[in-house]
Amino acid sequence: MKIFVALCLLTVAVTSPIELNAGSAWSDAAGYEECTDWVDPAKPLPAAIKDICGAKLECAGFTDVVNSNCGYGERNIKAGKWVGTDIDLSQGYSDYNKAFQRLFGYITGDNADGAKIAMTAPVIYKSYYDSSYKLQKVTMHFFVPSALTNPPAPTSNKVYLEDWDAATVYYRAIGKSTMNISTKEWEQEAMDLVTALNNDGVSFYSSMSIVGGFTEPWGPKQRTEIMFSA
Repeated sequence: MKIFVALCLLTVAVTSPIELNAGSAWSDAAGYEECTDWVDPAKPLPAAIKDICGAKLECAGFTDVVNSNCGYGERNIKAGKWVGTDIDLSQGYSDYNKAFQRLFGYITGDNADGAKIAMTAPVIYKSYYDSSYKLQKVTMHFFVPSALTNPPAPTSNKVYLEDWDAATVYYRAIGKSTMNISTKEWEQEAMDLVTALNNDGVSFYSSMSIVGGFTEPWGPKQRTEIMFSA
């Protein structure tokens, strides 16, 4: 699900302005208006952020930015602590599950204090590209609950703690879990996000793409986001 972003960044072209599809169930769930040309009644509605963050899990602190344009949402993410691990690309997709288990191990006791730490959202994947948009590195991260100002050190040398600065991200929401999104769907969502940002003249950091999983994969409603940072 990572190579597609590079292809989209290389091939997407700025298109003519797109009309808004104003006032819909989609905008209430996704957090932004969908562009008329991209409306697909068959797409499942994503779980709304308000039904996840603060209702089921603590999320990384954020403020939504009012966006009158179509095709993407904008969000300011507060500074915070994250626990992360690198994904071994030589193992293909098999190490994505291992990476999750390493982070899950950290919050269930594989830390210097043997502490149990609450699960949070989103689970973040960061993919880094070189100047030719060839994938170089992928990392996975859990947000550390804000109450843990001094989180315990990981016991695994493959897990690390980081302080992230505040950031602005642009996103599109998908009403499926990461494991149930096809390559074609990833490609289309990435293409739509890049197109919408280019249409509005919005600058973004194209050398790193971000995927955020907000819901457990077995839940009745899902929310996955594809993002770029400002």
